[in-house]
Amino acid sequence: MSTTVSKKDLYATIEKIILQYCDTADLGITGIDGDVSLTQELGVDSVDFLDIVFEIEDTYKIQFPLEQWSANSPEGEKNEFKMSAFVDAVYSLVETELVEA
Repeated sequence: MSTTVSKKDLYATIEKIILQYCDTADLGITGIDGDVSLTQELGVDSVDFLDIVFEIEDTYKIQFPLEQWSANSPEGEKNEFKMSAFVDAVYSLVETELVEA
């Protein structure tokens, strides 16, 4: 992996990974807007989400703080499941890992 990752490249990689786990071909979806809900609009369920997380972790050699995210997310307010917020959270993890490496 390179020493830097642009948010644009990260977004594209995450988008590609997520699209693999959605029934987007049936819907004609080829891209994901930042305000799209991964769970509500793309139908990403908990198993899909974990598969997506594991693939991102493997790709970027990071560890998701899933327990912390769950504890800090108020009931009914799952902002991290919006594409842009999810990418921002992953970007923070990737940047932290690069700084610590």
